[in-house]
Amino acid sequence: MPLPPPTLGHLAVEVTRLLQERRGIGRYVRSLLPEFAMQRPALRFTLFVAHRRDIPALRDELDRLHPTLNTRTWIETVDRLPLTDADVAWYPWNLVAPPARSATRIATIHDIAPMLQLDHRWWKLLKRAKYRARYGRTLDLAHGVLAISHFTREELLDKTDADATRISVTPLAADDLPTDLAEDPTPLDGAGVSGAFFLTVGGQDGRKNLATVYTAMDALWARGVRVPLVQCGPSLARETRDRIGNTPWLHHVGFVSDAQLVTLYRRCSALVYPSRYEGFGLPVLEAMRLGAPVICSGESSLPEVAGPAAQYVRWDDALEMSRVMERLANDPVLRASLGTAGIRRAALFSWRNTAAHTLAVFEATMGARRMADERLAIPRSVPFGSAEPLTAPAVIGAAAGLYGAHEA
Repeated sequence: MPLPPPTLGHLAVEVTRLLQERRGIGRYVRSLLPEFAMQRPALRFTLFVAHRRDIPALRDELDRLHPTLNTRTWIETVDRLPLTDADVAWYPWNLVAPPARSATRIATIHDIAPMLQLDHRWWKLLKRAKYRARYGRTLDLAHGVLAISHFTREELLDKTDADATRISVTPLAADDLPTDLAEDPTPLDGAGVSGAFFLTVGGQDGRKNLATVYTAMDALWARGVRVPLVQCGPSLARETRDRIGNTPWLHHVGFVSDAQLVTLYRRCSALVYPSRYEGFGLPVLEAMRLGAPVICSGESSLPEVAGPAAQYVRWDDALEMSRVMERLANDPVLRASLGTAGIRRAALFSWRNTAAHTLAVFEATMGARRMADERLAIPRSVPFGSAEPLTAPAVIGAAAGLYGAHEA
């Protein structure tokens, strides 16, 4: 008689970077933990932090996330993670480190950009080699892998020795970004921007391809289109400052609060997001949720996220980008149409669905591992630091139907 499917009762989570990362992967973890708590009232948690001094701040964070999380959570330092007695050890930051000895190990891999030839500076060779080894070890150690897009899953299959049966797709969402916040125009006031503007959001590394946006802005300005570009995120890199100098069309406003970000999305003529390589591209979904038109490249995961609700341009065609930007600046009907389509598109993605599929993958992987262990008659514990035979759970949550990932 087959055994009943296992139920997840105790989840260990590596959260050493949670307090430092307000966006990106930190936001991913903050969005899923309360959903896990709501969907599984009996689920217990152990969170693993870098230092004991982080524990009080993490307790405060848990109180903000969900009223019962603190009463259901034990907090340890990460050096104790290998000893956890949890059913599943979840590693949300791409890499399994340090590996739990007995728990079912599951990693979320957001993208594999650090191991790819996306930056041709010679000194990046060492970094790429280091990350190829780290991703390889993670794939050896993980019993299951969560990919945040079909694109990331295909990248893993194409560029690593990953086992397709162990990779499940669980897309991200943006419905944690509130739509009912009062506007806060502080960044715009500080930058002296009162009218229409284009918006970029996020980092400035080469794969984000902001250089093409800058060239497009030069072309717009040369044609007399006086719509500036507001950029929020990290400080401008030195090479960017050297490239654009004191150009009149760029207003860098730094990092912003959620209320300020909502205001930027609501007021912009369009989000311009020409990235060459994204594991998901969350700002695209954020902008759509707030009704902002989106201009993005057709590369990597972006068509999977934006579907038919964006204006696509070639990542390296600044002239085409400038023409699309000019058309949106001058056509309020097109802006309204794209805004409506984006709201519909963003509604297909929710953290509730992501959490439900993630929990399903946790339990399916536990079950597949148990079956493999019984079949091979091997113990659940392995020597610390060694890789044990990989199991093969069915791929859960491919999400094409639920999320519209393959819409034309």
